[in-house]
Amino acid sequence: MAEVQLNDVTIAFQQMGEGPDLLFVHGLAASRAFWFLQYAMPLSKHFRITLFDVRGHGYSSMPTSGYEAVKAAEDITGLLDHLGIASCVLVGHSYGGGVALEFAGLHPDRVEKLVVLDTKINALQPAQRLSDSPHLSPFEIEVARSSGHDWDLETQVGLLFLEVLARWKVSGGGSDIKDVFTPFGEGRGAQRTAKQFVELMDTTSALQEVVLPGIDGPAIARLPMPCLWIYGDWSRSMPSYRALLPLRPTAEFRLVPQGGHFFPISNAALVLSWLKPFLGLVETEA
Repeated sequence: MAEVQLNDVTIAFQQMGEGPDLLFVHGLAASRAFWFLQYAMPLSKHFRITLFDVRGHGYSSMPTSGYEAVKAAEDITGLLDHLGIASCVLVGHSYGGGVALEFAGLHPDRVEKLVVLDTKINALQPAQRLSDSPHLSPFEIEVARSSGHDWDLETQVGLLFLEVLARWKVSGGGSDIKDVFTPFGEGRGAQRTAKQFVELMDTTSALQEVVLPGIDGPAIARLPMPCLWIYGDWSRSMPSYRALLPLRPTAEFRLVPQGGHFFPISNAALVLSWLKPFLGLVETEA
């Protein structure tokens, strides 16, 4: 692991492999480890992979503000400048996809290709409600039943879901029911990650900033680079997907069957089967 000091934040990062540059951006309540095993390791045979912890996550520092996607995109600028990377392929999941989108809008000449995985695009989908998907996993049903919130009234259910899970983990509570991938699950460092996310919610302006509108529809339509958009058809980010379709009629769109928000982990093989040809890897090289 290495670090770079930017204006108001220290960003932790690592690189592996050789070849064209490929940078991954993780979502909220995750870290660069989200990508390591199933994406960075196999793709490092063909690319120089850069992974980093977004501000307030992993081993990066936690400033009191600056969590809106356009501000977080400036961290990518600083990191690429530090590493001497003129341009790269960008892959982002969830909030990380929003950050990648903002960077692509600000610096289209530095993004060769863009891959967005299940991102709620705030300008296209200001609210995210429980009813945005008719499908609830047994774990989500248990969370909705036990947390004490009226989920039907919540307008940012994805963010609240993470906060509830983090506070459960820190307090020693939770549910015995698990999804295929559960944030703050049983993996090494889960307790630390949960505590860190609670601190992020309680001591910074992230809760208000991560839902601010950023890049809008006309700007997305003007993006010049090839784009691959992958969404889970059971995800509550599907309103963003449907809004994107007329904006990018020539782009590549994929839907993960019965895919929830964390399909990059639960359906990694399927995602890679779409990602590799988009990146120019032929079957015999994959």
